[in-house]
Amino acid sequence: MKSIGSIWAYLALLVTAAFIVTATAEASTISVGPGQSIQAAVNAASAGDRIEVEGGSYRESLNITKPVVLAGKGLPLLDSGSIGPALALRADGIVVSGFDIRSTRQTGIRVLSHNNVIRNNTIRGCLDGVRLEHSSRNSIVENDINNNTNGINLVYSNRNAIDNNSIRDNNINEESDCGIFLAYSGENAIRYNNLSENGDCSISLRASCSNTILGNVASNNDWYGISLEDGSDGNSLAENILRENKASGAYLDSSRKNLLIKNAASDNSNGISLDYDSNDNVLAGNNVSNNQKGLHIANHSSNNTLRDNTAMKNGYGIYLTFSAGWNLIFGNHLIDNGCNAYDKGLTNNWDNGTIGNYYSDLGKIFYVPGGPSVDRYPRAEAS
Repeated sequence: MKSIGSIWAYLALLVTAAFIVTATAEASTISVGPGQSIQAAVNAASAGDRIEVEGGSYRESLNITKPVVLAGKGLPLLDSGSIGPALALRADGIVVSGFDIRSTRQTGIRVLSHNNVIRNNTIRGCLDGVRLEHSSRNSIVENDINNNTNGINLVYSNRNAIDNNSIRDNNINEESDCGIFLAYSGENAIRYNNLSENGDCSISLRASCSNTILGNVASNNDWYGISLEDGSDGNSLAENILRENKASGAYLDSSRKNLLIKNAASDNSNGISLDYDSNDNVLAGNNVSNNQKGLHIANHSSNNTLRDNTAMKNGYGIYLTFSAGWNLIFGNHLIDNGCNAYDKGLTNNWDNGTIGNYYSDLGKIFYVPGGPSVDRYPRAEAS
């Protein structure tokens, strides 16, 4: 005979299963066609319903306050004009996919909630294509975000994923334009996006810490491919391709304890730059080529480690200004640069006590031009 506890557990399981079946059964699909109101369909929907919008033009500013799936069929145009954001997501668990979204000097999608999915949309002509405010655990995936002032803007927003988007030409009407901009936002993942010609910078972090920036292509910007500024500490930049940016491929300003690993920076003014008290960073395994300066350490940037990088065919392979001190530089391959190594400082170490750097212009002891620095254990670069 079953115990009373077992019977109650069994009944609870039946009730839970019945609830799930009922909730699933009650989810409806609502269709919207041209001439009909998407907002009216949202208002009539229940949580979990799917709203399918047929191709056509819809002049609306949507306010979504319940978890629904909003799916475009045939890329319907949602244009809010100057009324407000094209979509405001105010409930958790909303899905938006398959739309052509526009606004006039307003936000395309404004996110004020959590756990939403924004996938496979075209977002253009907006002030911010997507703007997250105090929002977390959202996914922005496989969108085409172009010709806005800013592509994606995160403010006080943590643990979001921005993956596999095309983000280009976001440089409309403002001086401080950007592809992806983070302010006071942490633990976000920015991965495998293709970013080009996004005004000042393709990916810009301000006072944003512990983010992962992986496998992106950032090119043809007015200033930087990726920039970390104003105390953006503890971030990881890995396997990004940074090319043809007018200033630096990657630029750090007053940012510490960041990891820059296996990035490729080519045809920029500077490949990777550490500036203004950017201390305690690690640059390892990066490949910098055809820049004016490959790795550039300046303005009191100290206690950084540069190891196992390859600098090839730059004006300067590694360049340190007079105020950059106590940096450790070893195991780097300096090949066919106009000047392989240049150091105006007094306290930088060009070997770790047993391993120096590899030079294509090796002498017995390598006296680093610019100041008194010496690599005590130089090695010849293999031809």
